[in-house]
Amino acid sequence: MKIQLAVLVVLSLFGYCHVAPAFGDAFQLGIEQTYTYVNEVRVGDAKNSSQTVGYLVKAKVHVATVWGDDEHKLLLLKVTNPSLYTSPGDLKHKTTLSKVDSAPFYVYWNLGHLKKIYFEKQEDASLESFKKGVASLFQYQLLDGKYVEQDPSGECEVQYTSHSSTRYHKAKNNCKFADDCLERTEYPLRSLTRTVRSADFTVSTEGTLEKVVAQDYVKYLVNAYDGLGAFLESTTKLELEAGSKKVDTLKGKSVDEVVKSLAVEEHGLLSEDFESKCEGENCDNLVQLVKSYKKGLTNERIGKQDSSVALVKLIQSGRRTSTEDFLRLLKAKTMQEQRGQLLDLLGAIQTVESHKAAKTLLKYESDEDLLLAERYLQALAVGSRPKKAVIEDLLELAEKKPDNNKFFDTLLQTLGSLAHRYAKLPGNSYDTELVEKVKDFLLKHLDWCRKDRCKEKFIRGLHNLKSPKTLDVLVKLAQEGSSRVSVPAMKALRSFSVFLWNDEFKAVFEDIFYQVSKKFDSSARALALDILLDLKPDYEELMHLVQLLKSDDKVYEVKQYLLQKLNMLADRCPDFAALLEKVIQRDHQLNNYHVLGAKGLSTALTRTYSKAPSFNASLVSLQEMSGGVLKRGIVDLALEVGEEKFSLFTLGLFAGGLSSFVSSGDGEEAEEDTETIAGMELSVQGSVLRPLVFFDGKGELMGHVWSGTASEPTPAYQATTLLQDNEERFPLQNGGVVKLSTLGAISIDLNGQVTMSIWGRNAHSKVEQNTGIAVTGSLSLDTSFVSLSVNFNTGQEPQLHLTSDLDFSSDNRLCMQLKQTDSVLSRSVLKSVSIPGTKYHKTHSNKVTHKIPGHTHALNQKNNDMCNLIAKS
Repeated sequence: MKIQLAVLVVLSLFGYCHVAPAFGDAFQLGIEQTYTYVNEVRVGDAKNSSQTVGYLVKAKVHVATVWGDDEHKLLLLKVTNPSLYTSPGDLKHKTTLSKVDSAPFYVYWNLGHLKKIYFEKQEDASLESFKKGVASLFQYQLLDGKYVEQDPSGECEVQYTSHSSTRYHKAKNNCKFADDCLERTEYPLRSLTRTVRSADFTVSTEGTLEKVVAQDYVKYLVNAYDGLGAFLESTTKLELEAGSKKVDTLKGKSVDEVVKSLAVEEHGLLSEDFESKCEGENCDNLVQLVKSYKKGLTNERIGKQDSSVALVKLIQSGRRTSTEDFLRLLKAKTMQEQRGQLLDLLGAIQTVESHKAAKTLLKYESDEDLLLAERYLQALAVGSRPKKAVIEDLLELAEKKPDNNKFFDTLLQTLGSLAHRYAKLPGNSYDTELVEKVKDFLLKHLDWCRKDRCKEKFIRGLHNLKSPKTLDVLVKLAQEGSSRVSVPAMKALRSFSVFLWNDEFKAVFEDIFYQVSKKFDSSARALALDILLDLKPDYEELMHLVQLLKSDDKVYEVKQYLLQKLNMLADRCPDFAALLEKVIQRDHQLNNYHVLGAKGLSTALTRTYSKAPSFNASLVSLQEMSGGVLKRGIVDLALEVGEEKFSLFTLGLFAGGLSSFVSSGDGEEAEEDTETIAGMELSVQGSVLRPLVFFDGKGELMGHVWSGTASEPTPAYQATTLLQDNEERFPLQNGGVVKLSTLGAISIDLNGQVTMSIWGRNAHSKVEQNTGIAVTGSLSLDTSFVSLSVNFNTGQEPQLHLTSDLDFSSDNRLCMQLKQTDSVLSRSVLKSVSIPGTKYHKTHSNKVTHKIPGHTHALNQKNNDMCNLIAKS
């Protein structure tokens, strides 16, 4: 009875305490075993996995236990007879890897964990990593559960699951590898990496490791394009051969004592990056590369695909270029025509060296100097890698307050954008000291401003900064400022995340929209409405909103704008459409033509701009009218990935004080602010630029009308900016490191023209947006004995034309047409395998093109009716 109780106590202790796994006869002291090692690696196109290139490595691995006890062992490993096959399906193409068949190495093994690895002599990083990959196959556990292990893949969370007493599965997740990722903060511009790391192993009933099959899989995709990317699959097999032999053992009380007697050095378990010798374009410096892409850098190629291609091909080399070489290019007489795009390039590169070179052109003595200076600053504003030193330099320049208003305005907008992007970098926030300095600078100078024009530019700076710490200041300006201040403040608030708006802020937007405390500018009201709708109103809130349609509010264009926005959201969201219908059906006063057929020319609509095989994008057009003419118009091109959206480019038009030229006396309440002004506002990748003012004052307006200076096509914006900018590393179990990268660029040529006839009482405007897009990416694995790569590219030249005809000879009639032209999307994939130091180089390429037909977007029936009336007149 006592014996039984003792057994029960022992068993209960086993149930509640962690017990070291019984590895049995694994790695017996003084015994050497031999394994067959096979590693096969294949790469291919993410969209077509049937065509791959790759290699296979075969070798013998000898494992001898030269010191240790049941828990601690020092293993001596040696790789022999290694061979490389560059056609895995055909083992005739064989290369002997004499470099791998070299000195043995040692591993400290402790209860299934690799603790340390030792090499006898210095070898290149690639061979050492290969041997680390071999050693990591002997790291395993025999108890189910979660562990943390380190091997060439990084420090990983590992889950072990037993299928039987001899078969086990090992899954690795969340592997941490130093500095393994640089990516855009905006999800639609990122790349998606899908990975699987696992191993299945078998042990004998005595505990000897008999077989291991380890797999690594990585699929690299560009978020913006369906199926654009590459994949790599690595399968490693280790299988025990029959027989064993005895070997000499080492003496010592501990591993450290034994290792001291050996001529070896301790190394880390992580893979080491291998820098392959450059070939082809990769060897050229920036000066040489620019000569190759000189044509794509000319002004007439802006808005074309080859302009974007030139930028993405030059970026990587540019980030390794010195200030002296940048200056050589900028000062070269043969490159004067390319200086604009060279500054686009320097803004995208965003190194301290490129900034030092570009800074020499930050001048504004002439119109040409100002154009070049602003071009660099605007490119810098949308770059993805803001540097602290560059922001500090621009802040110092801004504190000196340059005496050119246009330059100073652009400098402020760039400073705000850079600080915003800097705050989003890993490890930073809006509490970061440098970001705080930029915020304090903008707020201090805004407080010093006495004129509205002065306040406007600092409000735009806060708009680009998007710091939650400035919300109270912007709300106060929106509520208390003049229309010239209130509207830009509301635009800034509209750019913030909806998750910031609590009930207190919501009450402010309701006050502005419903004009509770005072009358507000119609544009400010429309922007407040946009935010209220972004907050996804429930039934009661929506009921309250639509009551405005029944009110005696005489600014009927606000009512029309509300109606248009409701219809737009209903078209996009079935749930909202059902809720809106429920609200309308329950209110008989609301549910009639007199209310729902409200007059007005304002429009709000969204349309699909492009979809697979091109990028998924939507087009949002908001046109707020006043007195029969455009007061605020927006055309926004947004990239869509799942539920995420990212604004690529926004064209905004604004005007004020023009209703007196076309008003038909229809009873609409006149706005208090009758200042005559018109211009264009542009936002590139969420960064607001300095507005382009067409005229400011009636005298200047009439000068344009009589001289016809606005009737010729005029460039409004020309630049090539960076889109995708992602780099990532994926370390494999076999010791190799896969490098993943994507670069994308968009080249935009925006021009417009306006004709107006006072006598004929009509006006015509046309805006053309010509765009060239290029995206290039790669998946590569480089070692000293073999190199694999997949390079993928896509490009397109979509164009968008917006025309409007206004007839104010009797009743105001506005006809708008939004048209996309035909375009061609090209995709290409190049897969290659090569052996460094030899002439062996095998490639497989594939290229496809898709013709995408153009079309005119259907706007709404009211617009169609007006177009028909204008066509007949």
